[in-house]
Formats: sequence, structure tokens, C-alpha cells
Amino acid sequence: MSATDKAAPLKDPLENFLGYQLRRAAFASIAPLTESFAGLGVSVTEAVLIRFVQANPGCTQSDIGRAIGVKRTNLVPIVSGLMANGLIERTAADRRSHSLFLTGKGVELQHQLDKLSQEHEQSFFGDIPDDTRQMLMQFFRSLRSKGEAAG
Repeated sequence: MSATDKAAPLKDPLENFLGYQLRRAAFASIAPLTESFAGLGVSVTEAVLIRFVQANPGCTQSDIGRAIGVKRTNLVPIVSGLMANGLIERTAADRRSHSLFLTGKGVELQHQLDKLSQEHEQSFFGDIPDDTRQMLMQFFRSLRSKGEAAG
């Protein structure tokens, strides 16, 4: 076969594995959102952190880490970057931790992130009937709980 011939598609040995399909579907759904957020200069992880701080003013990095299953130390450079960009500010909560708050600039960005997220939800999942959506939400939350309990 020459380089110009189209190769036959590879047989996918993982086609019938539910976990594999779930991972592929997750990647397919998050990729356009990642692109949209990149247009605003933030990663999906940064966007998640911004939205958590907006929803929970005064929370700590440890609080967010527990909520999203990420070690606090892994959040340190993300929070530092958001602070350096003037999106988040810290105030001392006690001797060992700092409360996080969005700045005015962070609130503006959060509104843009929310708008893009809503548009993405509608574009990617808008054709899913409400009853199916509720069933899927329950199923995915159950899978997440199972995974978090195991890990």
C-alpha cells in the first residue's frame, strides 16, 4: 500500500469496554469547552477553581481540593497563577489557611465562563430529553461516588 492510499480503519479492541467508551465520550465533550476557555486565557482546571470560589466565597484550597478530588498541593500553582492574573485574592482565615475570593476581574471572567459553559451544555447535550438527562446524572454521580470511595 502506498502512502497515498487510505488505510483501513484499525479494529478497536476496546470497543466493547464501557469504561473506554465513557472516557472517549468525556474527552469528546470536554474538548470544545477546553478550546472555548482557552480563548479566555484559562484552562478547564482554572475555570473549575474560579467557579468553585464564586460559588463558595471564603473557601480554602483544601476545601476545593476535597470537593474535586485534587491534592491541595496540586492547586497551589493554579491558585498562584490566578492571583498573579488578578482573578483571585486570599485573606488569612487562620494561622495555616487562606480564604479565597474572586476579584472584580475574576467575577467578570466567571460570568464569561458561565455563559460559555451554558452554551456548551446546550450545544452538546441539549437534545437529550430531560428524563434521560436526569437518569444519566444519577448514573454518573453513582459512578463517581463508587470511584471516589475506592480511591
